[in-house]
Amino acid sequence: MKNHLFPRISVSAFFLIILCVPAAFALRTEYLPASGPAAAPAAGEAGRGREVASGRALVKFSPEISSSAKRELLSAAGFELVRDFKSIGWAVVKLPQGSSVAASLPALRALAGVLAAEPSGVYRAAKVPIDTYRAEQYGLARIDAFRAWDIETGFSNLVTVAVLDTGIDGSHPDLLPKLSGTSQFFDPDNEGAQTTNDPPTPACSHATKVAGIAAAVSDNSYGIAGMSWGARLLSLKVFSDADCMPDCSDRAGASFCSTDDTAIISAIDYAADQQDSPATGKIVLNMSLGQHTFCSASLQSSVDNAVSRGLVLIAAAGNNSGSVDSPANCLNVIPVGATDINDNIAYFSGRGAEMLSRGVTAPGVGIFSTSPGPGVVSDSGTSFSSPLVAGLAALIISTRPVLSPSEVGDIIRNSADERGAAGPDPIYGFGRINAYKGLLLAVNNSSSTFIPSATQVRAYAFPSPYKPGAGLLSFVVPDAIAGTSLVITIYTAEGEEINKISTRTWDGHTEAGRVAASGVYLFFMKTEKGTAKGKFALLR
Repeated sequence: MKNHLFPRISVSAFFLIILCVPAAFALRTEYLPASGPAAAPAAGEAGRGREVASGRALVKFSPEISSSAKRELLSAAGFELVRDFKSIGWAVVKLPQGSSVAASLPALRALAGVLAAEPSGVYRAAKVPIDTYRAEQYGLARIDAFRAWDIETGFSNLVTVAVLDTGIDGSHPDLLPKLSGTSQFFDPDNEGAQTTNDPPTPACSHATKVAGIAAAVSDNSYGIAGMSWGARLLSLKVFSDADCMPDCSDRAGASFCSTDDTAIISAIDYAADQQDSPATGKIVLNMSLGQHTFCSASLQSSVDNAVSRGLVLIAAAGNNSGSVDSPANCLNVIPVGATDINDNIAYFSGRGAEMLSRGVTAPGVGIFSTSPGPGVVSDSGTSFSSPLVAGLAALIISTRPVLSPSEVGDIIRNSADERGAAGPDPIYGFGRINAYKGLLLAVNNSSSTFIPSATQVRAYAFPSPYKPGAGLLSFVVPDAIAGTSLVITIYTAEGEEINKISTRTWDGHTEAGRVAASGVYLFFMKTEKGTAKGKFALLR
């Protein structure tokens, strides 16, 4: 499962590159047979299955089996234990010389004590060709960042945006002062083996652009303004210099400018270990890379482990105009689609069920950012929408570091400006992010208001739209939280509290006794049995 920068490349060209002899240490890949759910071929690639790393697999053992016992079991069957991700219960296994992944997986699954075995999927950093250069960062104005910075610029509490990508150019003047000093390289050509890469170096330009959008030095009369002025940066490089040209295209004679699950899991594991350290503080992990496939079990385990330790994970939805890519489609990851300067969905933006359930969009067409050299450049793709959301998450956490990952996600979603159909939809998700509303919501509400979206109870109010003076607005308390001590708090779409009531009806007046203005309102219910949320429209 290779994670790609999504270059526009024809199927015939793809096969031509595969026929080239890879460099000695380049990541080698192969394709599984195009059958069964494991294949999951991308659109336009019928006839071949999922692309995976050659020579390795990921295996999950029963928890009672020790590392030494794992080695003995694997060795007896001709396999070799390379790495043991003890935090998630999965291990990297080297296959016998010349054995295909497809042929080896059944043998691994048949071993005593093995619960699951899967290939190491291949990824590329999410990218589309450069669009017209823009001298202004329109995206910041579109998401109301300037008013948001009046509330928080990211210096209140230490937060780090970890950029899991192609490696940041650590010499760039807009990025160098922000680096945490703990950047690492996870070699995809060597099962994700970790080495220090500090100051970080770029395999190609992609991560440098992503990093600038999230957290470039701001208000310094140079370059661009990052979304979070105060956030630190951590470079988690998962692409090899040997595989990538400076523009992130494939290096001739090598494999692809790609990475795989072993490197990504290693990087996520490392980021989880850095959470709450003196160098990083809280961590937001941005993954602007993807493959058009499902979220693998091993990757999901790594994501779950990181989230359980407090990390907020955000990923590009993908640039294939179809379903959301992995890792953005993993549970507990916020997928981010792209909009243009007019707030319309970008033609290439990923869409689907994950956007409907937990996704948002952000500007991703003609986005101005840092590039190696040092320089500045305009580029397009969900790769460059994702770090805007990561930067917003960093601002929210800097304001309230006690928030859980699910609470941060709910604040981002609940404060987004709706686009398309009313309510969440598969294209825009919960809407295009609004930084100002997000920070208002973070500052003005207690964390108990928000619960994980997977278990969020929906409440309703009718009639909607409601006209004050023509009767009362009635609130329906869901059965799941029906009880005593009811409190309903009503907010404007900007997060301003206008009234708090303990009855199931409301006459449309604010706490000050004035008739509320026309608009969309959010409300939050609370009883001794739980909470619920909903929205309604009011017309005067």
